[in-house]
Amino acid sequence: MKRWRYVLLVLCTAVISISGTYLMNYFMKSEENKQKYEDISEIGFPETEADHEEENDQQDVKQSEDDFDYQSLIAMNSDCVGWIQIPGTDINYPVVQAADNEFYLTYNFNRETAACGAIFMDYRNDVDAKAEHLILYGHNMRTRSMFGSLHEFESEDFYKKYNKIYLYQPEKVMKYTVYSVYDCLDKSTTYLTDFTGNKKDERWMDWLSMTIEKNAYYPIKKKPKKDGQILTLSTCSGKKKGDDYRLVVNAVIK
Repeated sequence: MKRWRYVLLVLCTAVISISGTYLMNYFMKSEENKQKYEDISEIGFPETEADHEEENDQQDVKQSEDDFDYQSLIAMNSDCVGWIQIPGTDINYPVVQAADNEFYLTYNFNRETAACGAIFMDYRNDVDAKAEHLILYGHNMRTRSMFGSLHEFESEDFYKKYNKIYLYQPEKVMKYTVYSVYDCLDKSTTYLTDFTGNKKDERWMDWLSMTIEKNAYYPIKKKPKKDGQILTLSTCSGKKKGDDYRLVVNAVIK
C-alpha cells in the first residue's frame, strides 16, 4: 500500500510540474506576443498610441483615418488589409488576409510561428469590392488577447456601453454597430459570403433574418437594413460549448 502511495505521489508531482511548466511557457509566450502587437500598434498609429488606454474607456475612438499609417504596416506585411479596434476591449490589432483561413491561425502579423496567431479576414472576402459580408477570425486566448475579449459581448451591461466596432482601411474608417450575439457551429450558414446567382436579394434577406433570429444573449433593438454591409467577428465559444462551437458577433455598418 505504501509503495502505491509513493508511486501516486510521484505521478501527481510530475503532472503538477509539467502543467506548471506548460502554463508558465504559455503566459510567457503570450506576454511576448502582446509586446510585439503593442510595438506594431505604435507603427500603425504613431501619433495617438499614447492615448490608447484613455480612448478605450470611451464610447467612440478618437483616431481618424489620418492617424492610421497603413503604408508602414503594408511594408511590414503585404497581407495587411486594415486594423480593428473595439472600445472597452483589448481588441486593437492589425487585420491580415491570406490565401486560406489556416495560415494565420498559427502565425502572427510578423509571420512568426505563434499560438496566438493573428486577426485575419476570410480569404473569400474582397474588401476592395465592397462585399456584403466581411468575416474576421481570431483566437479565444486565455489571456483575453486577440479575440478573447470578444466574450465581453455576452454581457448586456457591456453591450449597452460599448457596441461599436471600427475597421480602419486606407483613407477611411468603417464604423459598425453590433446587432446580434450568439454561438453557432463552425460550419454554420453564418459564414456564407457568396450571395450571387438566382434570387440574390431573397437569399441575402433570408441570411440577414437568420442572423437576427439567432441573437441569444439579450434583446437588441438594432436591426440591419437590406443595403448595409455586415461585419462578422468569430472566435471559439470555449470549453463549455465544445470545440465545434464559435461565438459570433454580427455588426452592421453605420
